[in-house]
Amino acid sequence: MSPALDWLQDKKARLERKNAFDGALVYGTAKFNRETGRDRSPRAPFQVFLDPETGLIRADLVRARSCPVCGEAPGPGLFIKDGFRHVRCPVCGLIYVSLILREDVMIRYWREELAWMSVLNSGPQEELDRLKFAYGLEAAGAFLGGAVPGELLDMGAGNGTFVRTAAAMGWRTTALEINTESAESMLNEGFQVIVKPLELSDLPRGAFNLITFWEVLEHLAEPRQVLARIAPLFASGGLLLILVPNAGSLVTRILHEKSNTFGGHSHLNHFTAPSLARLLDSLGYEILEMETLLTELGAINNHLDFQDPYLGEAPTFIHHLTPEFIHDRLWGSRLFVLARRRGPGA
Repeated sequence: MSPALDWLQDKKARLERKNAFDGALVYGTAKFNRETGRDRSPRAPFQVFLDPETGLIRADLVRARSCPVCGEAPGPGLFIKDGFRHVRCPVCGLIYVSLILREDVMIRYWREELAWMSVLNSGPQEELDRLKFAYGLEAAGAFLGGAVPGELLDMGAGNGTFVRTAAAMGWRTTALEINTESAESMLNEGFQVIVKPLELSDLPRGAFNLITFWEVLEHLAEPRQVLARIAPLFASGGLLLILVPNAGSLVTRILHEKSNTFGGHSHLNHFTAPSLARLLDSLGYEILEMETLLTELGAINNHLDFQDPYLGEAPTFIHHLTPEFIHDRLWGSRLFVLARRRGPGA
């Protein structure tokens, strides 16, 4: 075991650090959601385009797709939420949206989206995100041998908090982000920003020691293609970092479609640990680390007390249900993965 990996073995210290950026634990669920503006952010911006006969988004705005992990035709429907049909793949078990917005509609939405950016820009969210990002970067650094930070590519950089955090820790950053306002903000601060889709970006081969997807894969219509397309961009020994909502989390298993992770206009893919591992393995990635972040214990307690999961203020219902219990079972609401390409030079 490399000395640089020692901190990864300190389970108590890692749990303390994870709890420190778990907003519901730090602030309380209702307070955190209100102070970050989550209670005001529109959950279903495309509901005005519902077909009254089917309850689905209008057919002229969507396109069909098969399972983005294994290519199987859509399995049985689980539920419809906000006009989008959610299905489970009968082969790999991935939960996904089978009729998604057309590419031109989706790109226009992300270029102009402001509501969620206001949540990301809120003071409490930025403060906790910086702690979360530092945690992820230190974990990646441990697997990179504790070496001086190198070249980093952040896919879907959002409001730029991550690239600012990474730059402050010594990384040389490149951000890919198509949201107009966010890209302009980062460019004005002097960051290198690619304001176009990955397939048009002409990024240098073998250049990046770390490529990050912080809550991005769930938004991609074709996550397999994107993960395959970035493969030539890794430097020798380079790492892939992924954070995605965890469809296998306890909060999602309890709330089902009431879980905020389900929003078919933007959250298209709902990975569990097995389905994400299957996707990465099929593309030649070896998983080095998989854990969960964020407990959502407040939402669970609120739901069990018949309150609004995200705005209620219920007391603890099950005292044995602790952050340690949640994370030991990969039941947290986010899956965090570090992986590396197999083969020569990996």
